Amino acid sequence: MELTSTVTNWLWVGFFGMLVGTAMIYLLGSTLKATEKYHVYTAMAITTIAAIAYYAMANNQGIFMIGGKPLFLARYLDWLVTTPLLLISLFFLAYPADKDAVGIRQKLGVIASAVFADIVMIVTGAFANLSGGHDNKVFWYVVSCVAFLVVLGVMYGAVRNSAMSLGRGPAKLYSNLLTYLMVLFFIYPIVWLISTSGVGSINLGTEVAIYAVLDLCAKAVFGILIVLSLKGEKAIDK
Repeated sequence: MELTSTVTNWLWVGFFGMLVGTAMIYLLGSTLKATEKYHVYTAMAITTIAAIAYYAMANNQGIFMIGGKPLFLARYLDWLVTTPLLLISLFFLAYPADKDAVGIRQKLGVIASAVFADIVMIVTGAFANLSGGHDNKVFWYVVSCVAFLVVLGVMYGAVRNSAMSLGRGPAKLYSNLLTYLMVLFFIYPIVWLISTSGVGSINLGTEVAIYAVLDLCAKAVFGILIVLSLKGEKAIDK
């Protein structure tokens, strides 16, 4: 597929933005204790994977024409890995280390349910993009939205309850970051609906630009916010 200069430029913005985000997360998180560096590594993994996807798309790789419309397969592969990692980064905030075997099993069950629903959301969204017929497209889109509601239910239910039990500070941190991320997650299906994948109300250049900004906010900015929040908490503790 031949990409316009506008599309290519925005894909490069996504790539370089993710690289800058990765560097900032590393530098900001360098002063955290070794026992807390997993927050930094998770955030860096998210932005690095996204950078790889954007580099591939900017070089016209991982993009296919399906039914006369572009399918950015690299984007879905990115989301398939990074969105579960985003949820896991929130789990790390809500669930402290626990050596109790029963507690660990319960937490793994909650984590698995949210991650599974998230994967279903991404996969069925890809199926909707792949569907040529209107009915199939609508069916998979609805299933994807329902899966997103399940993710919301778990994150605002069991996981938030765990964060609340940690005290006012951790609960507020979790709630603020969760709300920030879920608002962005909510925008994605709206963009999908009006994009070339859906009804086609916006052109491809605008679609790619919006996705690039959303991805940078949901991954690079989100990772920076987590690290800054943890550094802020440690400063208060001191």
